[in-house]
Amino acid sequence: MRNSVFAPPVTRWQRIRQSDLMLSFLESPVTVIAAVGALLMIFAALGAGVIAFHDPYDMASIDIFDSNLPPAWVEGGDARYPLGTDAVGRGIFSTILYGSRMSIFIGVTSVALSLVIGVTAGLIAGYRGGFMDAVIMRIAEVQLALPTILVALLISGILRAIAPPSTMDKVAILVLILSIGLSNWVQFARAVRASTMVERSQEYVLAARLIGIGPLTIMFRHILPNVMGPIMVIATLNLSGAILTEATLSFLGVGVPPTQPSLGTLINGGTDYLFSGSWWITIFPGAALALLVLTVNLVGDWLRDALNPTLG
Repeated sequence: MRNSVFAPPVTRWQRIRQSDLMLSFLESPVTVIAAVGALLMIFAALGAGVIAFHDPYDMASIDIFDSNLPPAWVEGGDARYPLGTDAVGRGIFSTILYGSRMSIFIGVTSVALSLVIGVTAGLIAGYRGGFMDAVIMRIAEVQLALPTILVALLISGILRAIAPPSTMDKVAILVLILSIGLSNWVQFARAVRASTMVERSQEYVLAARLIGIGPLTIMFRHILPNVMGPIMVIATLNLSGAILTEATLSFLGVGVPPTQPSLGTLINGGTDYLFSGSWWITIFPGAALALLVLTVNLVGDWLRDALNPTLG
């Protein structure tokens, strides 16, 4: 009897490692370093309660006599506060961890909101065409003509005018998420619309129509999985933009309240001390914000190139 040789089954992880996308990722040292850096910052922010030396917003753990201490390596510094303290005695390292958690949360949720709105609008415009396409695209073009930060400020102002002043601190984060999310949906809509207009003439869509499948099922179950590439790229790039927009709004004083600070709030709070010698109060949160945005942007740039079929 002839001996049969059977190859061991290929696991899902092996398929991922051997895929073109993973090979492209591993061949780019800059992308690997950026991805590792971004993940470390995200996990550090999520684990702020464990990693931080103290809770900077627990009044019982704050000593006003420790205010404005320089970084530990500078004369007069304290090893308990490696990056120094702010004007009320909170450790800068701990506040950066807690502030990053808030910035990342707002960035992710606002991008998710933009994605839902933009993808839905793009699918409808691309699949239905005609009047619906014209209306959605005209709205998108008007919003695209305005700077994102201006649109976010406008939406934030409207929502703040509607909300009662007594509840503003409670709904400030929700207002910020809505402001950023509603100002960034256009890119998703335009990309999904363009891809949907190509996909709607494919044979699998025509076959689905012939057997009586409804438009919503065709759009979300059949077309959407085939246009996920551009969505992933835009979502990654928009994440860094959303974090930066949140920091800008918080820096301008229309973001999260001081009781729930983000990186933008920390930078804003330290500007009064920047030229008085306590430079670390602003510089270190600003550096953390720049590093977070840079690493996410580098990963987004790689993903855009890796999923672009015109690039070899």
